[in-house]
Amino acid sequence: MIKISENIKPYILLVIKGFVVVFIAAAVVFGANAAMDSFLESELEAVMAAVELDTDTEDEFELQVRKLEQQEAFYQRYKNRESYHYYGQYYELYNNVYSADVWFIGTSHAAHGLNPLYVEEENPEYSFFNFALNGSNPGFYEDWWDIVLEAGYPMPKVIVWCVDWFMCDDDWLWRRIDFDTAPNMPIDIMRRMRRSQATAQTQEAETDAPETETSADESAQIESTDTKKVVFRWWDVDETTREIMSYLSIIASRDRIPDMVKSWFSKPDEEKSPATAEQDEEESEQRVLPTYEHEYKRDNIGNITSDYYKGFIPWDVPFGGDSSTIGCNDKEYQWKAFERMLDKFEDAGIKVVFIQIPEYAGVRRVKMNQNNDRIAEIAARRGIQFYDYNTDDPTGIASDVSNFSDWGHMSKKGSTVFSKFLAGEMKKILGNLQ
Repeated sequence: MIKISENIKPYILLVIKGFVVVFIAAAVVFGANAAMDSFLESELEAVMAAVELDTDTEDEFELQVRKLEQQEAFYQRYKNRESYHYYGQYYELYNNVYSADVWFIGTSHAAHGLNPLYVEEENPEYSFFNFALNGSNPGFYEDWWDIVLEAGYPMPKVIVWCVDWFMCDDDWLWRRIDFDTAPNMPIDIMRRMRRSQATAQTQEAETDAPETETSADESAQIESTDTKKVVFRWWDVDETTREIMSYLSIIASRDRIPDMVKSWFSKPDEEKSPATAEQDEEESEQRVLPTYEHEYKRDNIGNITSDYYKGFIPWDVPFGGDSSTIGCNDKEYQWKAFERMLDKFEDAGIKVVFIQIPEYAGVRRVKMNQNNDRIAEIAARRGIQFYDYNTDDPTGIASDVSNFSDWGHMSKKGSTVFSKFLAGEMKKILGNLQ
């Protein structure tokens, strides 16, 4: 029998105790994670069930309104989660409510600065949607384009790329597609919804007709598009930690912990009595898609989530001016990704326009003119119109500090002023593309 030295025993006991602590901690974390997964799954199922209520209506417009209202109520529950500002954008890609034929894409400057509401008022012959995303760079948009194709959204007539002079600095513009495809992020939710709908349709078809292989093939095809391999760059500790944390819903969705706990002690809401036919008809006549009857909602960093409209969401915080120097560190591979995206749009028969939206004029922007010259050269070489509303400030917005929430992002006031200005400009821009 092997004798253990008395000097070693304390260390062995310490290691054993360490393993016990790690095991208990892991059990707590994964138990809580399983509870959060179950809560989020049941919540999504409830939303989907609500979406499908009253589908016997013959008014397609009314049905779209009901679905949008349910989804709006759902994604606003994530009021403290920056990722969920984009739930409505991915919902549009996968559900095609508007069939927008003019898209705006770009960074947060466009996401918070360009409201399609005012643009479409002046250009009713087109349908507009703002697909700009915080932190997006050209490389991100390459992966995003694969999502567009997966979702099957109709190709637009025109893409208005809201270019920025710093857009090829991916240390600054941080977004990657796996932020949006991670569990319980918008793309993951859209895929689960689509998969659930396909399963329901398959089951319905099987009860009404003989079994066929077609439905199974369609389900398999949907399943295959749902899987995106996540590569953990294990040598980058910070990145690997961030990736792992994004896949633990108890951490990624930590703002929902109070709601989860509350759900354990709450009873299902009593079923509400249905509205009368007269009320439904009256509401249908008054509604303008989308109509959301919700209170003013503002998240913890200043986004007014209740003002979301077709991808646009205002960011409104106090700003007293800025006189600092702003630079950027361009990556050549991002410039190449920019050109590859333009090739893809051209191959798809989509016309492209560049615009640059205003920034606060008080800051000194290093490389702005240099990079804008490069964008202008690319535009000229490809026959693309480039409207720069930033360098010369034809709108007068850039000199008024009240139009901004920081040097680069317009406030709600500024975005309204600019969007109304752009509404008139779009008549000229789209007219020149005829």
